[in-house]
Amino acid sequence: MKQTNISRLARGWTLLACLAVVLTGILLSLPALAQQPKLSDDPALKAEYDALFAQTLKDPANVGASFRYADVATRMGDFEAAIGALERIIFYSPNLPRVRLELGVLYFRLGSYEMARSYFESAISGDDVPPAVRNRVAGFLTEIERRLQTTQMMFFGQVGLRYQSNANAGPNSPNVRALGYDAILSRQYTKKADWNTFGLAGFRYIYDLGNQRGDVLEAQATTYYARQFDVTRLNTGLVEASFGPRLALAPDELPGWSIKPYVLGGGVTLGDNPYLVSTGGGVSFAIPLTSALLEPGYEIRRRSYRNSSEIPNATDQRGLVHTVYMNASAPITMEWRWNTRLAFNRVDARVNHYSYRSFAADAGLIYEFSPSFVESARKWVLNPFVGYTQTRYDEANWIVDPYTRRRDREWRIGSGLDMPLWPNAGLGLLVQYTNVRSNIPNYSTRNFSVTFGPTVKF
Repeated sequence: MKQTNISRLARGWTLLACLAVVLTGILLSLPALAQQPKLSDDPALKAEYDALFAQTLKDPANVGASFRYADVATRMGDFEAAIGALERIIFYSPNLPRVRLELGVLYFRLGSYEMARSYFESAISGDDVPPAVRNRVAGFLTEIERRLQTTQMMFFGQVGLRYQSNANAGPNSPNVRALGYDAILSRQYTKKADWNTFGLAGFRYIYDLGNQRGDVLEAQATTYYARQFDVTRLNTGLVEASFGPRLALAPDELPGWSIKPYVLGGGVTLGDNPYLVSTGGGVSFAIPLTSALLEPGYEIRRRSYRNSSEIPNATDQRGLVHTVYMNASAPITMEWRWNTRLAFNRVDARVNHYSYRSFAADAGLIYEFSPSFVESARKWVLNPFVGYTQTRYDEANWIVDPYTRRRDREWRIGSGLDMPLWPNAGLGLLVQYTNVRSNIPNYSTRNFSVTFGPTVKF
């Protein structure tokens, strides 16, 4: 068994190296695709854009026409033209804080942070500035300070409550299988609703190496702990950290394209007892295309379990996990973005009926908006999502059903809502429904969960 695990580990790292070499070769053979956002090709919008451009040339002092032209140019994706129009408005009417705010936003989107900051600060320099403008500027100034720091530190935290209709992942029915026969599950293990209190914290540190290539070192860590009200044997704790350099592939030919090799480690407690330790590493790529960002990667982990009174055979799951994935994201409009993740997992466990292959696909939308019913320092973010996972186990588990290999299909749907009420604090809400259908009734489950609590960001 030891020799088998060593062989699997060697194959994993060989695959990791091969993937890095192949993807690097592909990237270096492609033309530079990173460009400015593509201008809209909507004929009606283009016609309105041309008409307003002609009107502003004829009457540059017409504030109304210039403002409409700036709005249309922004929707077209022509930020430079929008900036020119708004600066003409400022020339003729300098005391318009909302116009200065919009100029700051446009320069921010172009990455001209110092120019953006000057407009933001001038937008709130007067005595009669609307509170909504002051709140939005506060959020942008905080973000600009973060982005202009050579060394960046970011923190996210949340505490709150979570409700689950099936906190212990009990089967939908007490009619289950045992040793290949029909059986009735004890009420101790049927599904139970429960609440928990939780705390979540995430930290990210980026250190600029100071070279002209833009290479950096990245470190991040996540901690989580949830304490159940009733099913305390499922109290869960987690800590995980990763570290590695992000290196530019070809700064002149492929601006923004990078590779990140990294190492990681973490642990999980269950019922307040040690349960799992994992170590490993991987490699990921950042590929900015014309209108999308692709992030392919590969990761390998070694998972070591510890037995407990609740899970006496946990060590049977010990082994390697290989993951190949592709993340992608892109803007749809100024307010909407989409993101997806495709992943294939191969789990080689110590006991074969815990070994499996799985494929997962997740897709989501991100909508940023300013609510009309409350003043907010930053935009609120709505994140609806849907996902699917199919899992196939290598062998039947004789304790459950020696004649049937387990097959699971999981659907999940939900939405998150980030509600920043102050520059660095707000509220977070997550609603999710999960439905697992298995060919063995022991593993068919449904769960509805709601997570809510205050958040902080720095």
